[in-house]
Parts: sequence; structure tokens; C-alpha cells
Amino acid sequence: MNAAALASTLAAAPDAAAMLRPFVPRADSLVVEAVVDAFVRRAAETSTDAGRARFSEWLRGVCTAYGDIPELRTTLLALPEALARAGAAGGAALPAPELEAFSAAVSATVQEWWRPLRRIDAQPIDEVDARIDAFIVQLELRDPMTSEHSRAVGSWCRRLARRLGLDAQEETFAARCGILHDVGKIKTPLAVLNAPRALTAPEWKMMRAHAAAGEAMVRAVPELRAFAPAVRSHHERLDGKGYPDGLPSSAIPLMARIVAVADCFNAMIGRRPYRLPLEPMLALEELFRHRGTQFDPEIVDAMADVISA
Repeated sequence: MNAAALASTLAAAPDAAAMLRPFVPRADSLVVEAVVDAFVRRAAETSTDAGRARFSEWLRGVCTAYGDIPELRTTLLALPEALARAGAAGGAALPAPELEAFSAAVSATVQEWWRPLRRIDAQPIDEVDARIDAFIVQLELRDPMTSEHSRAVGSWCRRLARRLGLDAQEETFAARCGILHDVGKIKTPLAVLNAPRALTAPEWKMMRAHAAAGEAMVRAVPELRAFAPAVRSHHERLDGKGYPDGLPSSAIPLMARIVAVADCFNAMIGRRPYRLPLEPMLALEELFRHRGTQFDPEIVDAMADVISA
């Protein structure tokens, strides 16, 4: 019995995540359960070179999209051993050398992609918040309305993360991503930020530059580098029509998806120089109109739950 054969056996089961759950720490969120099921299916294909390549590509994609969830990192690192233990419990032992090789391959990919998060985990909480506050003070001095919006988005992100079943650490991470998402607007001309009219094409180009500018500013601060992907990608769309990179849905980090919903919702219900605020239910209707094209459907649903709670 090898890892691919064992995974193939488990993949045929109705609920692979349930079979592995006793052997995996904290495999109890919707995201983690979905990844566990996919891990087993993908691992079942690793008996060939092409299958191993597809598995590695899938694993890198998971790390890119959900790399800001510490719980998922822990689960992925534990899955090869969990696979072996689940097999042994069912009478199908996995040879130790093959398990070791499979675990090492998974670990190498996961550790490489989670290195920025390990850095942020190692920082004292007050040091991270001090760095964030320094940016928010700059933003408030430049444009108090944007600063107010950023704090509100952070609060919405925390509530969305909680509704999605993320843990307390992930809630805090989501809130910080929300607070930081618009720091690049420190570099946006005030005439563009506060224009009481529709922006011209050149002005839109300047406005949209805030995502990449914010990423560069955050990435330049070692304590804040883990937040950079969410800051850069919070205007990406599931249909690939977002900016600055036009990412496909599979490459958009989870935290960027959360910020995107929180950002758009708060922008609609907040005051703007060019329009009156929308009622929350009307703003929610707008989110649902773009559910699945611009916004992650699960996160839009979570926002609906948060609003109706």
C-alpha cells in the first residue's frame, strides 16, 4: 500500500474529511474541511509524475489563496500523517519511508508559502498594532474620511471572519488586513480622493494605483509583510476582471476576498463626496447582484448573516 493507493481508497469514501478528522488538529471549519477532501482526492493521483506535479500545483494554489489562515497551515502539515493513521486504523499500513517522503514534500511547499505568516506570528501584538497605527495616523492626517472607512472595514472583516468560522487569531488577522487595505491612498492625490463627481480615465488610473502602492508600503515594514497580499489584492474579482493583477479566482487570497466584501459594503453605506449613503439592505442587494462574479459567494452570504443577526 502506497500513499496514492491509500488516498484513493479514502477518496472513495462519502466523507474523507470526517474519516481524517480524528487525526487532524482543528479540521472543523468549512475551508479546512473542503481542503482536506481535496487533499485526499489529489493525493490519490500521485502515483504518476504528472499526478505529483498536479498535486504540487494544487497545493501551491491552496497556499496562495488561503495562506493567511494559520489553522489551515497546521492541518496541511498534519495531513500526510493523518492519512497514514486513518489507513492504519482501517488495516492499511503505509510504509514509513514513503510516508516520510510524502510528508517532506508537503511540508516543503507549505513552509515556503507560509514563511511571511510565521514572521508575523513571531511579532509581539503591540508592535504590529503600533506599526498599523502609524499608517492610520498618516492616512487620517491626509484624508479623515478614508481613515474612518479603513477602521470600519477592519471591524466588518472581523465580524465576517467570525461568521466564516475562523478562530480568534484569524479574526484579528482579518481585521488588521481591513484596517490596512487603503493605506496606499496616502499617495493618491487629494483632488482624486475627494472628487465630487465621476472620475476621468486618468484619475481612475491614479485611484487604482493605491492597491499596489499600499502593498509596497506594507511590505517595506517587516512586522506587516504578511498583510501585503490582502492589501494588494482587495480589488481583485472572481471573474478575473479586478486589479491590479487581474488574478483568477483561485489565486485571490481568502483575506483579500473578505476585505473586498467588507470594503464595498462599507463604502456603499458610508458617506461619500459624490452621493448619499445607501441603506444597509440596499447595499446588501448590490453585493448579491455581484455574488460569484466580483465577490466570493460564501463571504457575501456571511455578510447577509452578519447584517441580519
